[in-house]
Amino acid sequence: MKMEVDKHHKTSSSKVKTVSGGGLPLGAIQSKCFSQHGNLFALVNDQGILRIWDTETNELKQEYTPNLHLSGPCNTVLWVNFKSKRKSNTESTQGLHLVMGGNSGEVQLYSYTSGKVEGNLKGESHSAKINGLAFDGVKMLYSCGDDFQVIVWDLSLGKRVGAWSVGNEKPQVIAYLPEKKYLAVGGREILVFSTETQARLQKFTGHTSEVTILETFTYDDEEYILSASKMERVISLWKIKSGPVKSKSSDAICSFLMEDIASMITCNVNQSGETLVVSACTRSGVVHLYNHSLEDLKSLKPLKPKVTIQVASDGGSVIEPITVVAASMKFSENAKEVLFAYGDRFFLMFEKKQVDYSQKIDVLVRVHPKDALNEKKAKKGTQAKSLKTLIPTINPADVSYKSATAVQPQKTSKPVDTPMDERLQNLHLSNGEIPKSQSKVNLLVQALHSRDNSLLSTVLTTDDQEVIKLTLQKLPVQYVNPLVSELTMRMQKKSSHVETSMKWMKTLAQTHASQLMAQGHEDLMEKFGPCIAVIEHRISCMPELSKLNGRLQLLVNQITRNSNEDNLCNENVLVYEDNDDSSSSDLEGSKLDKSLSDDEWEEDEDEEESDMEVDA
Repeated sequence: MKMEVDKHHKTSSSKVKTVSGGGLPLGAIQSKCFSQHGNLFALVNDQGILRIWDTETNELKQEYTPNLHLSGPCNTVLWVNFKSKRKSNTESTQGLHLVMGGNSGEVQLYSYTSGKVEGNLKGESHSAKINGLAFDGVKMLYSCGDDFQVIVWDLSLGKRVGAWSVGNEKPQVIAYLPEKKYLAVGGREILVFSTETQARLQKFTGHTSEVTILETFTYDDEEYILSASKMERVISLWKIKSGPVKSKSSDAICSFLMEDIASMITCNVNQSGETLVVSACTRSGVVHLYNHSLEDLKSLKPLKPKVTIQVASDGGSVIEPITVVAASMKFSENAKEVLFAYGDRFFLMFEKKQVDYSQKIDVLVRVHPKDALNEKKAKKGTQAKSLKTLIPTINPADVSYKSATAVQPQKTSKPVDTPMDERLQNLHLSNGEIPKSQSKVNLLVQALHSRDNSLLSTVLTTDDQEVIKLTLQKLPVQYVNPLVSELTMRMQKKSSHVETSMKWMKTLAQTHASQLMAQGHEDLMEKFGPCIAVIEHRISCMPELSKLNGRLQLLVNQITRNSNEDNLCNENVLVYEDNDDSSSSDLEGSKLDKSLSDDEWEEDEDEEESDMEVDA
């Protein structure tokens, strides 16, 4: 690919295929935000670890790992700056804090100054997961969760001061409107409430899925809302009216088109107050920038981005994309500068760039933050080693030895050829022990990271249960989701892969059960939904196959039985032949005796008849 690289910015008009690098499913995660002035950036990864970067120096300032057994993982974060009273109530201090809403329903305050959690807000909290947070800029904090409630917190007092229900739909995100003191709540619909009376004033419909992002701005004393949903590639713009509106509005003022689902949206109105600039960071890892006049925003067709910024690596022969994790236009005075972060969950780099609206696609060629950090460490290690190690510059010919004996040159040892029988004896196992199974975690991690199909097949075709168990026990947590996706894809192929893939999937669920259960029901369904669908599809034909198998067995048994009856042996079981002549002589003697006895019997009968006649 031919690229024209600038010396300073390394930009290019060539298009790079955008793929989410590093396995970053950041599209559905809202646990990331910039501070009020853009000098700090907070991110909570899927393990619940909070990391805070300095956007000016690209330095990781703080890292906090919560106790998941007590507080549960964090779901959303928000920077706030307020005045809080100490316990003595004699002095009030102003500090920068990070509000964290967790899956357990508790709201925690993390102090950036002290680098620790100061505690939970007092009062009855949410009974389910917290989805959204909003701050009025002074002291009031608003939170919404899966318990269908919005709770009001007073940060100066550190306790709950009010709450109200938002209806039958779970709120996913909220946004505060400072001019009218309204609160916008996003779910299946966008509802607008008055924070003073807690009454519902307006309703906006138009998104086909749950609203996950809300962003507000003010123009000409009117307030507007930008919204994006979970499954749509469109950003909608809504106008907030004053007072209650009975009829619901289903038509947005205009919409902005994206190439993928939005993960972060920011907006800014320039100093002249006529141009709206919107930045949308997508799940695929690019940034769309929109620049339109507020007077000409009414459009029937979705507005396309003016500029699309992509980041790619400059190492090797293949250009690989680098994911843009976050972007913001709020910190630019002239609406021509964007602050964005690229990398992955563990290594981030921040950069400010002047936007050139003359080209539609702007490709920035950069070094991956992980590689840049490794090069920096290697360079520091080389410098330290060069300072500590001093190589003497002495010619061995000029060295004079004081010993009486001459120094013999060192002999080079020749390799010894060991006979084959000795090698086999060395390989013989003592006591006849069987070698233990070894894990293939290194090969599996390398295969998942490089997406090498041949290497994946080599590892995932292993049928040994002990090897599978040892491998998954040592598998890092960040590779669990890619492994689930790979196993689900292999289960859709030939039947020979299904049995082995099921063993891997079963052992994976047993080994990492605690980590998977901590992610929540929705995340688990999103990960294991395709796998469950494949299993249900494969077992849907089981009743018909069982019936067919039973009938075939009956036919086979009947055919076998009939064939056995036809092959019955009709020959004599035993044949006896006696060649002795005595039997024939005895037989003749018996016949003679019989004839003689018969003649005597006839003579006796004649005599009796003659005697009877004489008597008469």
